[in-house]
Amino acid sequence: MEKLKLIFSKIIYPKAPYNFDYSVHNPSHYPTPLVKYEKGKLWFSFRFGDKLLGIKFTNSGSINKPAVKIQIYYNDELSKDYLKELLKELSYRFQFEKDYSEFYKKFEKDVLVGKVLKKFKGMHGFCIEGLYEYLMIAILLQNANIKRTVQMTNSMLGNYGDKINFDGVNLFAIWKPERLINVPEEELRKLKVGYRAKSFLRATKDFLELDEFAMRKLNDSELRKELLKIYGVGPASVDYIMIGVFNREILNTIPPWETKIYSKLLKLNTTSSQRIMNFLDKNYGKYRFNIIGYLFADISWKHKLKRINWLEKLLPY
Repeated sequence: MEKLKLIFSKIIYPKAPYNFDYSVHNPSHYPTPLVKYEKGKLWFSFRFGDKLLGIKFTNSGSINKPAVKIQIYYNDELSKDYLKELLKELSYRFQFEKDYSEFYKKFEKDVLVGKVLKKFKGMHGFCIEGLYEYLMIAILLQNANIKRTVQMTNSMLGNYGDKINFDGVNLFAIWKPERLINVPEEELRKLKVGYRAKSFLRATKDFLELDEFAMRKLNDSELRKELLKIYGVGPASVDYIMIGVFNREILNTIPPWETKIYSKLLKLNTTSSQRIMNFLDKNYGKYRFNIIGYLFADISWKHKLKRINWLEKLLPY
């Protein structure tokens, strides 16, 4: 385990409205030792460039006058240029500068989502993981319930991840792709990850041939094409990656398991993917992704506080 020290602190001011807790924590995400959340605080491991950092966010403002204290932990000094790029990257992944004002104004009185928008006003999208981390987590989630996924995650992190300590918190970081690329498939299978052993290795190899930051400049069509080159990424998963890792507000497909959830959230008497999409297009147009995001956030937080039976039965994990 590597113990990190506080080497930089700064207060930043996200674009209002900004609700800290809804913008750094999603209760539908499965628990991992990569991140720790408490109301008003977030700790997470963060690999940026060739450095592994510990980062802590603390809510230091309000929804209408937001402020976030960012503390950076490392084992050495960091250059001003590195810190500048790091803060820029954090802003990208947590969408600190995203402006939702037009969206709120347009739908704040909507019969279906008006109350939800009011409740979650200031919720910004976020994705802590970069492309490689996201791919590895997606593989761990494939065809497994939460208990099984947690077991595999802890096993993989224990063998190949990096463990750090900062601010009294112990966390892991996803392994570097270079660490995994030469591991024999059979060695991974001994960790009881099954067919995922092959997926880890093939996806890692494909990732090393890509330039994640250059991909951010591609249009949606070009980006989709590049992502589909990665082993294991298909039509059902590529949208999630584009949304999470590349901040694209798209909703092109609805996976079969989600149609029943959409039907409940939208109060529709159909589980037809096409009919659901037609409803969203007609009523919300380019904001259909945002609408679904808020409705999912609402049901996820309710589910965290009190288990919702119908939702429990429909979740694939």
